[in-house]
Amino acid sequence: MAWLEMSRTPDGRPQDWRVGDCFWSPRKNSAGRPWAFWETMQKVRAGDVVFHLCGESNRAAFTGCSIAASDCILLDEGPAGPSELYRVELTNYQSFPSPLLLKDVFTVNDNGLRAYFESNRNKSADKERLFYVIQAGRVQCLNGAYLSFISDELLALLFGVDARVTPTSSSAVAARVTAGVVLSEVARRVGQQGFARNVKANFGNSCCFPGCAVSDHRFLVGAHIAKWADNPELRGETSNGLCLCLVHDKAFELGAFTLDKQARVVLGKGSFGSPWLTPQLEAAAGKPILAGSIGLSLEALAHHWRAHGFALDATVAL
Repeated sequence: MAWLEMSRTPDGRPQDWRVGDCFWSPRKNSAGRPWAFWETMQKVRAGDVVFHLCGESNRAAFTGCSIAASDCILLDEGPAGPSELYRVELTNYQSFPSPLLLKDVFTVNDNGLRAYFESNRNKSADKERLFYVIQAGRVQCLNGAYLSFISDELLALLFGVDARVTPTSSSAVAARVTAGVVLSEVARRVGQQGFARNVKANFGNSCCFPGCAVSDHRFLVGAHIAKWADNPELRGETSNGLCLCLVHDKAFELGAFTLDKQARVVLGKGSFGSPWLTPQLEAAAGKPILAGSIGLSLEALAHHWRAHGFALDATVAL
């Protein structure tokens, strides 16, 4: 998932609390109540992409992006002393070669952002808390919108990149400020995250390998059957994914097992340097995986068979 952090005064943040190190917020306001854009912190997961919007008024700009290195954690002390805070650790900060001025982004994408705002406002459920509003006839930042979710559609509107397909830097804004390379890499990451999120949900957020009980999101992977780089046509397709724990994901990647047309486990040859793995896999041989709501792509499975030398028949659809 992708998020937007707004930091009005980034230069005033203390050591180890700076943009790209982490982001944080109080858990309650001065009246002892929670604030929606602070509560959003609890939804962040390790691996999520975070964009940074820094500065005030006409100088506000998208300056770069980071990767969440942790889920949200609770603290009892902050940079100014004892305080109840939310905090998310960050890593891999990448600054844009030139900041993307918010006023330029709003100007270039005015019509699309207005339409997106109206569409969201008219939803009967699942409304997004957007970082901007339409006020006095203008697209403007919403004061207090510290951390907000950025959907794939909003990502495309803001930066001209599409997380669902091979990204480009065709946006007028991105072209002018030469941030296209960074944004393209971010779009690829966000697209993979969206794919993983959909795949995990398809299997009820549990490892689909027969007999595996792992359901903790920290130990689950939305694995590609046919690799992202090898099959552009299948990118983002939930049918090209398996929800697996870390061990079974690696075993599938190495070809220690595959799935036949009926989604049953078929073992590969050898122990792959891990004799302890073979007995675990043998117990599941011939058994079907946990069924998802969306079936598996036979095209993707056939690619996995070819890649790892499985002689299986692909003539009958799943």
